[in-house]
Amino acid sequence: MKQQLSISVKQPCSEDYNQFKPTACGGFCNSCDKEVIDFRRMSDGKLKAYFKINKENTCGIFATSQLKTYTFEDEKGRHTSSFNFLRVASVAFISLISLQNIQAQQIQRPTQTVQKVSAFDSEKQTEATYSKTEFLKGTVSDTSSPLPGVNIILKGTTIGTSTNFDGEFEFPETLKEGDILVISYIGFETQEIAIKKNQKPLEIVMRDDVCILVGKVAVKEVYESKPNLWQKIKGIF
Repeated sequence: MKQQLSISVKQPCSEDYNQFKPTACGGFCNSCDKEVIDFRRMSDGKLKAYFKINKENTCGIFATSQLKTYTFEDEKGRHTSSFNFLRVASVAFISLISLQNIQAQQIQRPTQTVQKVSAFDSEKQTEATYSKTEFLKGTVSDTSSPLPGVNIILKGTTIGTSTNFDGEFEFPETLKEGDILVISYIGFETQEIAIKKNQKPLEIVMRDDVCILVGKVAVKEVYESKPNLWQKIKGIF
């Protein structure tokens, strides 16, 4: 069974969050006389875990992209899915071992070919290899400090990397003029950067995403049952 949590804000608060007294989880609002939780840096997983326990009387500040419907399976569903995955993985592993044994019996020892390489050719190959490994580097930060874990993806692909603890990154592929990098991080606006000719190292400053200060968070639970065998077969057609 799948469970959905829909998080929304019906009546945004007009108080200035920056004027709140800092607390361990956010800030204290004197008008409401309660703590306002800062959810902006929370991942989807942490948000779901929080609202699975705290479903009422929560005030918080969010990035607009976080106000949506979250889906996750209950404990029984996760255990069943894990069991099915292990069962399929076991069958696949046994099949792979059998295939490798068959292929091993058919493999013939390849003929070795020795090619002489002059010192000049070796030097040229070394230079060519070095030039190919000069990848774009850069740093990502907010207005005050480096940001670790920022995603840097080549637009239209799954090729990318993320920043280290010091906000530094090195892109794993050679980029050409006109390529676009998509920079994203929870709680900040997603940026797109076009690569220029002879691009220098990037220094990216992330901007806070538009946030909504919540007077009260509305959490709606929706349960969705798994389809039975007949529904699965019907869905194919």
